[in-house]
Amino acid sequence: MSELSELIRVNKNIEKQNAEIIRLLKIIAGQSDEKVDKPANDTDFVIPYVQMPTDESKHFDVSGSDLEDILAEPLGVGEVFFVEDDVFKLRVKNNEITIDNLTGDGECIDSSLVEVIANESIKYDQCLDEGTVIITEASNGKLPLTMKICIDRGAKKAYIPWKQSMELLNAPQKLQEMIQLDLYRNEEHLLEKLFNDE
Repeated sequence: MSELSELIRVNKNIEKQNAEIIRLLKIIAGQSDEKVDKPANDTDFVIPYVQMPTDESKHFDVSGSDLEDILAEPLGVGEVFFVEDDVFKLRVKNNEITIDNLTGDGECIDSSLVEVIANESIKYDQCLDEGTVIITEASNGKLPLTMKICIDRGAKKAYIPWKQSMELLNAPQKLQEMIQLDLYRNEEHLLEKLFNDE
């Protein structure tokens, strides 16, 4: 079971316990025995400590899309897909770095981590697995939207900063059926996962 799956499972158990505690406290206080209200559907994210920009961003439609699956394309040595507000592809070739925006016209905020990954790819002469995308710190506070972009664009596996994992609490179970999620604590941890895991 992945770390994220375990985190989601533990959170769901805590929610059930809290609902039961509230129900019992209501009985003790002489109030109604009604169950605690739950969200209208299972596609609402509960995002503690994070202010989302709009009401629309609280909903995560995992029904799929007709967008081009650009993240499903194979990568060459020295190439990395990453997502901020748009989908980018960083390529290192002959010590030159190029960053292409594949879905918009915005510029990337910080490509330093992705550059390190591309250089490690060259060092090991190893491509990243097909459909792999790196989620950087730039997605902080908007991870549900970033994950939607990944799924819409055909990503199969996403590496997410550990400190942003709280943004995925109560994510619909279907999310994990559509994309494999893996958490990384820091640059070294991510490089180990990408290039040293068997």
